[in-house]
Parts: sequence; C-alpha cells; structure tokens
Amino acid sequence: MLRARVRELARDYRKANAPLTPERLAKGIGASFEIAPIPTDGMFDFDRGRILIAEGQSLKRQRFTLAHEVMHYLIRHDENLLSDMHEEYAGDEFEETLEALCNLGAAEMLLPSENVKATLAKKGLRAKLIPDLAETHQVSEEVAAIALTDQAAHVLAVIAGGRPLKVLFSSRSEFFPSRPAKNAEVPKDHALALTLATGLPFQGEAPLPKHQRPFLLDAYAKGGRVYGIYRTKPN
Repeated sequence: MLRARVRELARDYRKANAPLTPERLAKGIGASFEIAPIPTDGMFDFDRGRILIAEGQSLKRQRFTLAHEVMHYLIRHDENLLSDMHEEYAGDEFEETLEALCNLGAAEMLLPSENVKATLAKKGLRAKLIPDLAETHQVSEEVAAIALTDQAAHVLAVIAGGRPLKVLFSSRSEFFPSRPAKNAEVPKDHALALTLATGLPFQGEAPLPKHQRPFLLDAYAKGGRVYGIYRTKPN
C-alpha cells in the first residue's frame, strides 16, 4: 500500500535525522533551504540541491512546506515506490496523488502517528483536536488535520478563517466525491460560519462549503478560525 510505504519512509527519515529542525530536515538529503519570494508554498531546485520556501508563511507552515519538499525527494529516489505509483496513476491523477502522499509523509515526520493514535484513543476524533494537537506538538494546523484524518476512514477535515470566511485547507479523502477548494467562500448560513459566529460547537448534518450533499459534521471554533471534521453517513 502506497500510504503505508510513504509513512515508513517518513518515519525512517525522522529517526535518522532527529531532532528535525529546519536545518536538519534539509541537510538529511544533502540540501540547503532558503526563504524566497516565490509564487508557490515551496519548490525543490533539484539541479542545485536547494529548497525554496515562500516568504510570508508562519514558521510552523514553513517547516511543513520544507518537510513536504523533502518527501518529494525521498519518493523521487525510491525507484520501486515511484514505479508502483506510475503503474496505478497517470497525468493529473498522478500529480494529485503525489502531492497527497508528500503531505502525508510530511505530517508523519513532524507529528508521529503513534502520538496521534494515543490521543484518539483517549479523546476520540473531534474537530477540537486539530488546534489542540497543533499547539501541543508545535506543528501547523494543516499537519494536525492530515495526521488526524489519516487515522480514520471516511473522514475529511476543513479549516476556514478570515473575513469573508474562506476555506484555508481541506484534506483529501477517497470516500468524498470532491473537496472544498482553497479560498472557497463559506456561506454565512453554513454550519461552519455559524459555529465561528456563535463560538458554539456544532454536531449535525451539513454540506461541504460550495456543495449540496450533506455529511455528518463536527465543528469547533477558536482564535478566529473554525475547524470541521466531516464523516460519510453510515449505510
């Protein structure tokens, strides 16, 4: 299974290069990194062995972007894994899968799955865990969302914030027909918007932003952001 192999790659890299400071993250593959005015979150200049990280990101987000680019290198240099990916996917689907796997590996590097499993065993899967895990382990909220949803089937995470309220991040899930696009505006009468406006947690049914089909939603607001864990309905 591709996801299991990517997790193993990330775990091995974390153990070999701990503690994973930004410098050690890059140095482990013989690369350097720098903050630069680039149009994307990050990019890997393979010819120069240099990782570029977009300026303006928080330090936690920069670390996640750096880990994501390191995963690109690790996957690219694992011939068996890369071959299996090409056998299963092609074109845009290959690129989307690659990005998702790099996100998964980056999350595993920065927030070990055994820590996430222990938290879920105690508290269950709730939207509140996204900011809680991010704060406890000093990782970005995107890392926490990816790590949480990786441990449960049939779930998708959404983080929204700003004025007007927009989607800042949504995780990928094969069990959902699509996912909210980044920067998609959340309607004012949507459960996520009402949770943020009232500060009251929500549990019930609601569609994904800009979609129609309802799913089960657990939502929680904190610090000007709202976090949602969607679940497909049981058959």
